[in-house]
Amino acid sequence: MYKAKEDSRKVGAEHTVDREANDTIHNVIHIEPAVQTVLDTPPVQRLANLKQLGCAFNTYPCCTHTRKEHSLGVMELAGRMVSNLSSKQPKLNISAKDILCIRLAGLCHDLGHGPFSHGYEAFLEAVRKNETENPDQYKDRNDRFVQEFGVDIPQLPSRYEHEETSLVMIDSLLASIGLEIDLSNLDEPLKQIGGGIDSKQFGTVYEWNGKIDTPFTSRDWVFIKEAIYGGALPKSHAPSGQGQSDFVGRPREKEFLYDIVNNRHNGLDVDKIDYFERDGRASKTNESNNLKFLTDSFVGRGRYQGIGIDEEQEFLMICYPHKMISPANQFFQTRKRNHEAIYTHKKTKAAELQMVDLLLEADKHFSMLMSTQLDDPSAFPVPSSFDDFCYEMLPISRAWMHPNLFLRTDDTIVSLIENMAISSGNPLGRLRRLINDRRMHRMYKSVFEVELGELDDDLWGQSEDVIANELMLEQTLAQSMRGHKGSGDEGQLNGDQKQQVLTRADFIVDKREIHCGRKAQNPVAQMRFLKNKADKVSLHGSPDKLPLCGELETVPLDTPRSFLSTHREDREEAANPNTEMKLFFDEEEESFRSELQSQSQGQILTQDVAADLDSSPAPSRKRSYSEESINGALARRKLYK
Repeated sequence: MYKAKEDSRKVGAEHTVDREANDTIHNVIHIEPAVQTVLDTPPVQRLANLKQLGCAFNTYPCCTHTRKEHSLGVMELAGRMVSNLSSKQPKLNISAKDILCIRLAGLCHDLGHGPFSHGYEAFLEAVRKNETENPDQYKDRNDRFVQEFGVDIPQLPSRYEHEETSLVMIDSLLASIGLEIDLSNLDEPLKQIGGGIDSKQFGTVYEWNGKIDTPFTSRDWVFIKEAIYGGALPKSHAPSGQGQSDFVGRPREKEFLYDIVNNRHNGLDVDKIDYFERDGRASKTNESNNLKFLTDSFVGRGRYQGIGIDEEQEFLMICYPHKMISPANQFFQTRKRNHEAIYTHKKTKAAELQMVDLLLEADKHFSMLMSTQLDDPSAFPVPSSFDDFCYEMLPISRAWMHPNLFLRTDDTIVSLIENMAISSGNPLGRLRRLINDRRMHRMYKSVFEVELGELDDDLWGQSEDVIANELMLEQTLAQSMRGHKGSGDEGQLNGDQKQQVLTRADFIVDKREIHCGRKAQNPVAQMRFLKNKADKVSLHGSPDKLPLCGELETVPLDTPRSFLSTHREDREEAANPNTEMKLFFDEEEESFRSELQSQSQGQILTQDVAADLDSSPAPSRKRSYSEESINGALARRKLYK
């Protein structure tokens, strides 16, 4: 058992001078003393080594802005939006401390992101799946770990949530300045656990009328966590006895504050406003101005049926005038366009998939890659919840389990892996090839995509593995059909024309769903708008006197067609996915399928099979694809000898 180390640092005051920082999107970002204190902590500084768009720089070389830039932008927009609400609706009683907390929520909302944007989450899912399906690949790694430390490597959970890791990293940043949230004394200053910042001075602010607000309490930081998480906190971070649907950071009359950073009602929040602007400008694909959503917003009453709730409830929520319906519609379509043009661009996805494979291979070989520094007196302090943490070292896939490991898990991790591979003295096979391919910019190639409509539910419901196995069977079928004809062409092929045989490991099927933010639902329909201009007078009243705002009544002309279509009666939600392909056979081909089902050994043929089939009468298909394109879809990865 290991205990937290003694902290020899002295307790002192936080920064005392406001300052400003330049920003490419918002021009100037205001940084008050409490923000500067948080900004200087290791978890926030780590964001400078995380590219906001992960592998998108392979597609757009200018997309190298960091999560630190984005987080500062979200903080600035959050402050502007809350300050605007406070000045327009003073009876909401928004305090200077409320504004500071929301600004810090914006600054800290991405602390739980791993390297390469969402590629780290895809990597963790790939490791979990591979450890379950192919445990023999990890036997040597696990045996070395047990031999070294006497315990098994901790198991991965069924699902990784970066939002929960953000909550842990908030505890870590507080620990780095000698403070901790005390869940048993929410309305007292933060608990002093070591040297750093004096808890009785941290977060003290001046109100507009000269009144001095109290320093940060534990309730304030629970509120910051809730504003990031977008809902009631998990039990490990929540005060004892908290219900599953309870907010404890702020009372119900201030629940609209939870819509600023992570809007649980409709998704229109300052996080998206910033990254739509920042990503679009960096890639030059979509430059727009969404800052009107900051200045034209107000707080009103709205009826809304949340997720997992049987009936509508009334909330105090961020609402807009009727004139903002069309801009809101354009805002959410920007999300879809950005996903198509930037986040899931074929080059971006190919680079991300290759990076996932590289991390996956490294995780097999290096069981003790990263140290938790349990006995290192110079290590950063960690929250007391990690006092009983017993793992001295862990592989990359477990780095999120300890804050000091996660601090060093950023985009530079590949250089660490490369150094380990060079110094290991082992050939490491595929890992070395992937490292060399990355250095030479030899990326995987995306060769075929098929967009599915709402009539393709059966295909969309299948897993990538099922679709891939179907593709393998298709090629085995094509090979058999060729042999069935008895053409004898194989003996006539020279060396350059010889068939290339691919296995299941040589291609990837990647399903992806691109939508406007709420899947089949229209997010604008989940917003609430002022019904008539006469209600503007009521906006200056107390929270219980605010006007009741209504949902969308007329559909703007630029509404996506998918939100207007009539869906089948037996369907509750319509999907708008994009996925890789699967072929459909008629009855004439089913006999080939049944004969080959037991014979298929997981090999497929390419290129020459296409030409051969093109010259023969093609069987009828429910969906028409050229055979050349069919075979192209199988070369999901480009092989390098």
